[in-house]
Amino acid sequence: MKDNCKIIRELMSAQAMEFALDEMAAKMAKIHPSADDVVILGMASRGIPLAQKLRERLESKFNKKINIGSLDATFYRDDFHYRNHVATEMRVTEMPASVEGKTVILVDDVLYTGRSALAAMRAILDLGRPAAIRLCVLVDRGHRELPIAPDCVGLVVETAQHQEVRVKIEPIDKENSVSLVEVED
Repeated sequence: MKDNCKIIRELMSAQAMEFALDEMAAKMAKIHPSADDVVILGMASRGIPLAQKLRERLESKFNKKINIGSLDATFYRDDFHYRNHVATEMRVTEMPASVEGKTVILVDDVLYTGRSALAAMRAILDLGRPAAIRLCVLVDRGHRELPIAPDCVGLVVETAQHQEVRVKIEPIDKENSVSLVEVED
């Protein structure tokens, strides 16, 4: 993340984030009325704690354990060769079950161009053939470059190109909040 930025406004407080996650879990439970054959995958880095929070809510709704994993799909990005990365393979932090024939709920913090989501889908498809992949994001900030849309979203916000959405979430950060920031060059 870029450090030269100015906070424009808070988009979500910790309480608003919890409410959005409740709503997202309710929508996912409506789409998938059974926890059978569901795997939740959090995208590195802030998608992982969001996936854990979504899992807790879904397990409470279904009264059943749900498999959860995480992945870093950096290697699958279409701009990988233009970035300064040392990694040469997909890094799976945790994969508790096969994705074969399962519904994968892919969780990320912010949806922007769609390129990270596409990279994650490519990584998932290298692991097997899921029955479906459902994308859940906390914030959709628009400016899509690819035809990718979330199945479940906590907040939709219009942003300018020189703005970013910053998600802070424990345990990565010291607080839970979402802010709109203006990035200075």
